[in-house]
Amino acid sequence: MRRLAAQVGRAVAFCRLSGCVLLIAILLAPACRIHKKAAHAKAAEDDGQLVSVINVGDPRAAVQLTRGFHGLENDSWRWTMKTFTATLRPPANASKTGASLQLKLTIPQVMFDRVGDMSIEAHVNGLDLGPQTYTHPGDYIYTRDVPPAALSGDAVSIDFHVDKGLPPSDQDTRELAIIVTTIGLLPK
Repeated sequence: MRRLAAQVGRAVAFCRLSGCVLLIAILLAPACRIHKKAAHAKAAEDDGQLVSVINVGDPRAAVQLTRGFHGLENDSWRWTMKTFTATLRPPANASKTGASLQLKLTIPQVMFDRVGDMSIEAHVNGLDLGPQTYTHPGDYIYTRDVPPAALSGDAVSIDFHVDKGLPPSDQDTRELAIIVTTIGLLPK
């Protein structure tokens, strides 16, 4: 009988302890949520800030992908249409020293097999930076110097044009040209 009473006593003590632990967890849970909400609010504040270099996989970059970009794929890249535009913040002192435009892109084998050589050209605030022709599939960086006169102001519109692509079809309703991972204006 004493053994039974001792076992019951331990069980009651265990239940009380478990109840206390559960009560503490319930009371502390809102504090964790408050911290998460504060972190989320801080991230939302960053969303409106233009940057000089954007990784198209960053959800905050979507606001700077002005037109001609399709949805994010594999959390890192986007297909573009033949004409696409991004808005970037010029780097510090770019209105005096100029900048270097870099577009990191991929021409997939499947695209190249269908359309062949592809040319890409860019215009920064209307200034033609000239085309570049790619004669093989692969990863490339389209790079052009941008003169200081094209980089005044807090935002720069960069229009790209690809001469070939695939029109919408039954298999894919999107117009497809190239895959882009990064667009940036780098200081000289």
